[in-house]
Amino acid sequence: MTDLARSGEGTPPGESGPDWKAFARSGEWRRAQAAATLTQADPDTLSAVSALSAVQQDVRARKYASAQRGLSAYAGALKELDRRRQGEAALLRSLVAPEVLAQALSALENASGEADPVELQSKLAAAQAHALTRAEALNVVGVLHALRQEEGAARARFEEALTHDPQHYRARMNLGNLDLEAGRLPEAEAAYREVLQLAPDYDGAHHNLGVALRRQGKLYESVGAIRKAQRLGVQGARAEAKEEMQEQFRRNPHLKWIRLGILAGFVVVLALLAWLGRS
Repeated sequence: MTDLARSGEGTPPGESGPDWKAFARSGEWRRAQAAATLTQADPDTLSAVSALSAVQQDVRARKYASAQRGLSAYAGALKELDRRRQGEAALLRSLVAPEVLAQALSALENASGEADPVELQSKLAAAQAHALTRAEALNVVGVLHALRQEEGAARARFEEALTHDPQHYRARMNLGNLDLEAGRLPEAEAAYREVLQLAPDYDGAHHNLGVALRRQGKLYESVGAIRKAQRLGVQGARAEAKEEMQEQFRRNPHLKWIRLGILAGFVVVLALLAWLGRS
């Protein structure tokens, strides 16, 4: 739980508390969500702010499809606010216009496979221009530089990403990866521990921390980190498979009925086997 949540817990409606608008203006959408929750903001306002918080977290995690769903939820909440609280709707739209964010997310999704940094930056122009996606766009360019063995350019892009979004844990992870590849093991270890402070369940950081520890001869700690990475990886794979199935059901409602039909048929088969066993 954050200090923000502790300090404002139980704030009655109408009394002063943390201002979600101030956090929103600075692009801290998770803190804006916490402030809106603690001060019992209008439900549609809370829905809009929560959706943007989810989008920001999904972009940091490179879950672009999920971020698109969050954008749809934000746009829906914004329409409701337009009818009742136009001032808050106008503020949110001035900070994050849905159509502009849609272009930024599309740029991130369509930039894969580019091998030239200049061309990649061109494709990512819309993403780099938007506050919610700028750090991720810089991180993507940094990854390409790293793949091209251009450590200086890669480090510059990752560090620039963190100046725009200090919570972008994958950019910090990539700085650790540069140190790991260069043999700067204590620096890599420190970077991975910083990543885990931001994202405790990030399996990749646990794994790479284990590698950095092993190369320093810290075998006991290394085994623990890698085992935790494996557990989290399995859990993550199951969650992603479940999310993908739910998304398929959302896109094609007929699949739900097909699944129910299969389950019903399975139950009938089990009942017949049980009846035959008793006869």
